[in-house]
Amino acid sequence: MYKILSLDGGGSWSLIQLLTLQDRYPGKRGHEILQDFDMVIANSGGSIVLAALVEDWTIDKALELFHKRETRERIFSRNSYRERFFPTDILGLFTSFGPKYSAKRKGEAFRELFKQSDKRQMTDLPEFIGKKDLKIIVATYDALNNRAKFFKSFGSGAHYDSVRLTQAIHGSSNAPIQYFDFPARFKAKNSGVYFELWDGALGGFNNPIAAGIIEAVKCGVPKKDIVVVSLGTSNKLMSMEDKDEFYKVKQIAIKERHKKYLVWRLKYPLKFFKASILNQAKTILYEPPDWSNYVAYMFLYGEAYTTGDHEAHTSRFIRLSPLLHVDAAAPEATANLVSTLYKMDMNLTLDAEIAKVGECYAQWKAGQIKNQTIEFMVTRQNEIISTIGHQTYQEAYDAWMRI
Repeated sequence: MYKILSLDGGGSWSLIQLLTLQDRYPGKRGHEILQDFDMVIANSGGSIVLAALVEDWTIDKALELFHKRETRERIFSRNSYRERFFPTDILGLFTSFGPKYSAKRKGEAFRELFKQSDKRQMTDLPEFIGKKDLKIIVATYDALNNRAKFFKSFGSGAHYDSVRLTQAIHGSSNAPIQYFDFPARFKAKNSGVYFELWDGALGGFNNPIAAGIIEAVKCGVPKKDIVVVSLGTSNKLMSMEDKDEFYKVKQIAIKERHKKYLVWRLKYPLKFFKASILNQAKTILYEPPDWSNYVAYMFLYGEAYTTGDHEAHTSRFIRLSPLLHVDAAAPEATANLVSTLYKMDMNLTLDAEIAKVGECYAQWKAGQIKNQTIEFMVTRQNEIISTIGHQTYQEAYDAWMRI
């Protein structure tokens, strides 16, 4: 059995991953948890969780990364007007569009928070953790070459890009457009390459599980031996009200688009334009993780589609992530919570917002919020029909316990 732990990105929502790990490994420290796996692959917020585990913190201490406002604000360190660059310095006076946080100060915060990781190359981490054959991978995006880039704890030779984990997670968590101002820049040892890095989600790896499975196969692991635990940070579907509003605004924008001289009629075209831009910008967080789950599952167990024996395979493919969606059967309290969660971004720094993420976890664990399955469809009535995977937290958790 070859066990892979995959940790999605999601900014402050990565609190959900730590609460899930705390439930599964009560009282255990980071190294004990990591020793239970053969490979760990992470992106963005998930890579920050990985760093806390590598530091050998207790989960309670790791939770302070999100529970302590001072720490959250060191990671999401807001730029002053003087620090912003044109045109976002002007746009920031009138809209919420544009990067808000300092990438440089985020990198400094990681070096101060994760001291053990900062004084070791990633190749040194498996021995430090106490499992020499453990493989660690962090997903990033290489802005200079327009391609996904993975930093690994394994590799050698003149062309191996050896870096510290604090450098890798700085690049991995560096979401652009709406969040951080500049790419994370550093030089790799051995290769001597200078990197300019954005969040790994730009390469399609906000959920990096498919990449992890491919790396395992590249290392010679038989597919039949691979067991997957993929921890997400929630996936937001659109409510019926939001869908109706989107359609309404779009239709008015189409109708009004030729009336350019009537400035007072530009409300809806501008609203649609803003919604479209922000939707694209926030794909850093909302990049649908369904793709990675589905491709990874089909790569491992494609024959299940012809045999229909999904249950046997989902016992070895555990996906745990809240699916934020309201249907007709949702209790009022859950519907109200999800309505609030819909409006919350990844850059949460207020105590009240973090508390809502904690409520999300509690209701997900209690079965009030659905678990994101490997494959599902959304009906015209906005109902979820799941075809592959565990539909509740408890089902997925029980399967994990049986591994």
